[in-house]
Amino acid sequence: MRFAKPFTVTIAGAALIALPFAGSALADGARPQPAPTAKAPHAEPAQQVRKDDKHKDARRQAISLKVAVNPSRVRAGSSYGVTILVRGLSSGTAVVTSPEGKSYRVSLSDGRATKELTVPSRARAGSKTVTVKVGNKTATADFTVVAPKEPKRQDRDDRRHDGRK
Repeated sequence: MRFAKPFTVTIAGAALIALPFAGSALADGARPQPAPTAKAPHAEPAQQVRKDDKHKDARRQAISLKVAVNPSRVRAGSSYGVTILVRGLSSGTAVVTSPEGKSYRVSLSDGRATKELTVPSRARAGSKTVTVKVGNKTATADFTVVAPKEPKRQDRDDRRHDGRK
């Protein structure tokens, strides 16, 4: 094979031919980077709160619950009343739990409710507690159970049944 023109390679030409092959090596070389800056830790993004949620939270915090037992001394076998007063909530449901562990649902009307319960006739004398729960609020009321009355012994004359004296 013979070339029509003699092939001569100059330094500039060789550099141009080698440049595409060396380009990747040059690109991988370390380049000066900007100095790192310290970033302040950012806070969690604020959660979007609907107006309804704000009012619900305010209602939960504004609710107060009071419970009372009347009378405060109850004989075994007798009834007693549980009075519930809720401020900040006009309607809803209260759950009354007796000292024996039985639960009763009571509807609130204008923030008030009552429930009549009976002490079992075989209940032991002593302090007892009634628990009431409305929403996430819980309140208790204490009362005392006293022994049942002894039946009265009637002094009667068994000889006279007709009521004459």
